[in-house]
Amino acid sequence: MDQNIDTAAPAPGIAPTTAEPHLKIQALISRIQHDVPEDRRDALAAFAKAYTRRFAPEDLAATTDDELLAKVRSTFEFADSRATSPNAVRAFNPTVEADGYQTPGSVLETATDDSPFLVDSVTEELSARDLAPRQILHPVIGTIRDHAGQIERLVPARDAEHRESVMHFELDRLLSEAEREDLEHQIAHILRDVHLVIRDFVPMQAKVATMIEGAKEAGVRYPPEEVSETVDFLRWLLDLNFVLLGFREYELMDTTPGLAIRAVPGSGLGILSDVDHSSFSESTPLDQLPPEIRRRIQDGDLLVFSKTNAYSTVHRRARMDYIGVRKVDAEGRVVGESRLIGLFTSKAYMDPATETPLLHHKLQQIITWEDLIPGSHDYKEAVEVF
Repeated sequence: MDQNIDTAAPAPGIAPTTAEPHLKIQALISRIQHDVPEDRRDALAAFAKAYTRRFAPEDLAATTDDELLAKVRSTFEFADSRATSPNAVRAFNPTVEADGYQTPGSVLETATDDSPFLVDSVTEELSARDLAPRQILHPVIGTIRDHAGQIERLVPARDAEHRESVMHFELDRLLSEAEREDLEHQIAHILRDVHLVIRDFVPMQAKVATMIEGAKEAGVRYPPEEVSETVDFLRWLLDLNFVLLGFREYELMDTTPGLAIRAVPGSGLGILSDVDHSSFSESTPLDQLPPEIRRRIQDGDLLVFSKTNAYSTVHRRARMDYIGVRKVDAEGRVVGESRLIGLFTSKAYMDPATETPLLHHKLQQIITWEDLIPGSHDYKEAVEVF
């Protein structure tokens, strides 16, 4: 007869996890109250509770009391050391002598202001390096820092005016010194990009609105149907269908050598904020560019759509989508371009083509060209494939 599962003993080798994790954390807090200087005691105890909240019971059971205290103190001191810097990053191989604990693989830690995209942006970079975190801890803490940036006390994160994100990744292998330095450099770059994207989210939304107005004004050059499709598509982007990562404007200028292009100073937002990094940061004569690039700059559809060669450092590691709208003057001449880069969301990919601007129009063209009858097998196949 089957054993009663309500009274069954734990399988051999599996420790019961009912009250043990809670008792272990209680012991940790008690040690902090006794072993830590009074001026840091309350802040460290509050951090310890946030740090251990997502600790897997099996990891907690496998960590000694001394190691647990050492991990909490080490990570707290690292977060505290950020002071007034935008972010802090370290990749290291902890040792008992230096850190009070040791791990089979290297440890990556970050400290920065809390925002969306942090965990997924960092884990995407780790995945690209074939690094599999065996443990991820991500306490979000409410902090009050003094004028020098030192943490004075922690407050409940939900109600805090200032929230900070601390991430702790224990990796599956030890990294060399060169690997750790490179990882630190790239993660710092990723955190900077995340900050720029979040900082400029609202301004980039406003720029999409200006692109819509610019598309309407382009009716002096482009047919009404193309203008309408472009406007609908840009509005669709703002309906949770596109992660805005960067924006920049370009202008065509009359110069002594002839027509030239440059990135408009001060127009950059998000990861395109630094116009000095643009290929066209300086005025570049069009006759110095390859013929196909000149044609693309001076002529073509109202909406420019392509994939970049660069991979996103924010949210999802994928080639970014590039969406441009040509700027047209009152005489119908192309005088520049407004450019967005970002990533289509999962919602965008799930929307049927029949409901997606631009795709809907192109699908109707295909159905007309192929003389497909609505409801027929070939019609359904064409819609499904598209």
